Amino acid sequence: MNLKGKKGVDISSLNGNVSIEKIKDAGYDFVMIRCGYGSDLAVQDDSQFENNVRKCEAAGVPWGAYLYSYAVNTDDAKSEARHVIRLLKNKKPTLPVAFDMEDADGYKARNGNPSNATLVAICKTFLSEIKKAGYYPMLYSALSWLNGKLNDPSLLDNYDIWVAQWNSACDYRGSYGMWQYGGEVNYLESNSIPGVGTVDKDKCYKDYPTIIKEGGWNNWQPSEPVLDTNGFEKGDRTYGVMALKEMLLTAKKQGIITQGMDENNIFGDGTEIAVNQVLKKGGYAQNGIAGYGFMKYLGGLMRKKL
Repeated sequence: MNLKGKKGVDISSLNGNVSIEKIKDAGYDFVMIRCGYGSDLAVQDDSQFENNVRKCEAAGVPWGAYLYSYAVNTDDAKSEARHVIRLLKNKKPTLPVAFDMEDADGYKARNGNPSNATLVAICKTFLSEIKKAGYYPMLYSALSWLNGKLNDPSLLDNYDIWVAQWNSACDYRGSYGMWQYGGEVNYLESNSIPGVGTVDKDKCYKDYPTIIKEGGWNNWQPSEPVLDTNGFEKGDRTYGVMALKEMLLTAKKQGIITQGMDENNIFGDGTEIAVNQVLKKGGYAQNGIAGYGFMKYLGGLMRKKL
């Protein structure tokens, strides 16, 4: 199922024993499930996580996972990443694995009140650990935090963003993959679902099941061979990226790809799309990585055009 433009919900044990079938029947096409909160302790697993996963898979509803963070330093963030990796072992979500960075109960304020730089470092640590483990990472936070405490391009430009803003429109100026548009307060529709109760509601802006399956994320094996597992990827900012983009722009002029991009040293969304267009042409998994094999393959395509 292509989830671009589709609506979904996010749930946790706080919602009780949720009926996924009623969520589906009400017209919501995906579910983000809390797997736990805080460090890697079994007592901090979400008591409904396994149950919610089983019900989503039985109903054929795409699901992803999120962890509510209590981290106040990067060591805590590493433990929280281990928490998620433990709970996702042998599971195959088709939506991202999100890091819920907020301070809803004031815990961070009561325990050192981490600086903005520390909060950014916590997010980057968790998300990089999740990515290294082969899961597709995403950052969840409120609009005010994204524009304030977490407003660092080295974080926000490198990972998919799930914006929390209970509003009639999303005002976030950066790129984002999901928007939580309502919870107890909802300006677009009812804040509840019959038979389920009050629930947070979301919109999705990317075809995550395709991205994740074809990229071999979240324990999925891509149907196509993987050309490179290491190389330039989204978020990199080097002169090597600039050289890669010059090759891609030439390939566009030759008609090999259609995606354009800015002429700079930043590997952004446009570059990732262009890289995946090249990979698709060769029948390779579209994982957005441009390494040695990619350069060699693209160079061969370009020589054939001369």
